[in-house]
Amino acid sequence: MANTSFRVQAHKFSQDNIQTTLVCSKCDEVFSKEFPLDLEGQTIEFKCPVCGVPGEADLPYKSAEEREELEEDFEEAEEEEGGEEFEEEY
Repeated sequence: MANTSFRVQAHKFSQDNIQTTLVCSKCDEVFSKEFPLDLEGQTIEFKCPVCGVPGEADLPYKSAEEREELEEDFEEAEEEEGGEEFEEEY
């Protein structure tokens, strides 16, 4: 079991992963780590890359509003790609 917590200072969702900036509560070092998007909202155990102490972090999850915005962005990108292909054919 983890004996320390890593505090999430910042996070960014991409299409494939969650990019986090964390702080180790034992050594106070700041480090970045990427996690698969499938793990959003879960508590993950791993070792601090600086001091090696085992710990855990609570990964953030996207709010309903963030999910809607992301889906809209994907739809817009698909529409733009579809429109360009149509124009290129004729």
